[in-house]
Amino acid sequence: MSKRRTRLSPVEDATGHVISQKDKPWFEERLINAYKGRGVFALMHIESGCFVLEYKGKLISQKESFKRQRRYTEKQNGFLFDFEWNGSSWCIDASEEDGTLGRLVNDDAKNANCKMKKIVVNGRPHLCLFAIKNILPGEEITYDYGDSAWPWRSLVKVNISKKDMLQKKRFGEPEPSLASERLEQINTISQNVSSDMQEDKMTRSPGEPEPSLPSDGCTPVPPAEWFYNS
Repeated sequence: MSKRRTRLSPVEDATGHVISQKDKPWFEERLINAYKGRGVFALMHIESGCFVLEYKGKLISQKESFKRQRRYTEKQNGFLFDFEWNGSSWCIDASEEDGTLGRLVNDDAKNANCKMKKIVVNGRPHLCLFAIKNILPGEEITYDYGDSAWPWRSLVKVNISKKDMLQKKRFGEPEPSLASERLEQINTISQNVSSDMQEDKMTRSPGEPEPSLPSDGCTPVPPAEWFYNS
C-alpha cells in the first residue's frame, strides 16, 4: 500500500522556503499603474492560513536602521521593516532589488488578505506573510503596513494616461516562455494534489469523510489567535 505524503503546516512550509531561499512559483510581479507601481499577484487559489511569501532582506540593528534612514531616499525607506524580537528592536532592509517578491507586496489598511508574522529559523528571525482569507487567482497580495503615516495613504489618485495603460498591459502579460513555465509548474502542482487524493482514497476506511485539500499543498487555517499574537 502506498504511503500518503505528509502535508506541511503553514510554519513548516514557511521554514522550508526560508531555508531554500526561493519564493513559491505561483505568484508573479506586475506593474499595476504609474500611481501604485508594482504589485504581487496570485496565479492559483491560496487558502486562508497558508504561507505566502517571505519579506527578504538584510537583518540589521535599530541603530543601523536609523543611520540608513538618514541617507536613504523616501522610496528606499519604504523598504525598511522595523520589528521587535527577543526584547530588542530590529529591522529588515529590503531596499535592494534582488528579484524576490515579498518586498513588492503592497499596503492595504482596509482589506488586506495577508498578515506578516515572525518565525525563527536557525536562531534568526524572518518575516513571513500568511493568508488571512482565501485568495483567488489573479488577486493582488496585500497586507497592512501598520499605523505609520505612510505617504501614499494620503495621495489622491490621478488619471492614468493611455501610455501607462499600454505599459501596464505589456508588463502584466508574461512572455510566452514565462507563461509556459508557470503553466507547467501549476499543472505539476495539480497533478501532485490529484495523486494525493487518489492515494488518500486508497488508505481511508470505508465511510471515512474525504479531507478538504488546500490548493497550494499546505495545511490551512491555524487558530485565529495565531495571527494576532505576534
